[in-house]
Amino acid sequence: MEYVVIITIWFLAGFINGLSGMGAGLFAVPIMALFMDMHFIVPITCFIGTIVSGLLAIKFRQEIHIKDILPCLALSIPGAFLGSYILRIIPTFYIKIFMTIFLLTYVSWIIFHKSSQKENADSIIYNGVSGFASGLFGATISFTGPPIAVYVLYTGMNKQKALGLLGTALIFTTGMSAFSHFVSGFYTQDLIKYLSFCTPAAMLGTLCSFPLIKYISQNLFKKILLFIVAFAGVTGAINIIIEILTS
Repeated sequence: MEYVVIITIWFLAGFINGLSGMGAGLFAVPIMALFMDMHFIVPITCFIGTIVSGLLAIKFRQEIHIKDILPCLALSIPGAFLGSYILRIIPTFYIKIFMTIFLLTYVSWIIFHKSSQKENADSIIYNGVSGFASGLFGATISFTGPPIAVYVLYTGMNKQKALGLLGTALIFTTGMSAFSHFVSGFYTQDLIKYLSFCTPAAMLGTLCSFPLIKYISQNLFKKILLFIVAFAGVTGAINIIIEILTS
């Protein structure tokens, strides 16, 4: 029964990720955390996230160029290895607090800030910072997507380019987190066993989402992305409260 539940979780996670460019970990991690240790969940999520991001990058490969993501990719490397080091010495509880405050603050600012965004209001600095934060949060709590989603919302880029950027960037940032976990010895036989059935389920969910993307308007896509970022923040807050009450 546990395997059926986990397969279902990852199918839905892949489906959500395919529609929005991210969100697999945001959906799967809080549910799996109810019956599985975070030190087990995070490497699984980073590996699967790399695979489903690869499917997304292939789908929207013509929408993105290397110069659009180079700062993000470059700075995700030190972010990922710093995250793996932090994961070993600092409880994830404190990392969750920082991430939750950041995401909820940003979502609140977007909701109450009424000025219009200009498409392609790019910034090399913010691009790089999003990559560093993606690698850092990915390696610690498997949330590689929200920092890059924040950057996508900041730039106001169109849906196709956003999906291409998220897919391409998250292959690298999530992949670096997965590689750092491998180097750090997180990939055990038990973990590989879970990957053997979670990964195909997530891939199938992602592929099933692709025919529906064309029916999502640009405005709806931005709302979905903002909702997922907000969901990550709220989920983090709930997990923090639960940990405090049960400690």
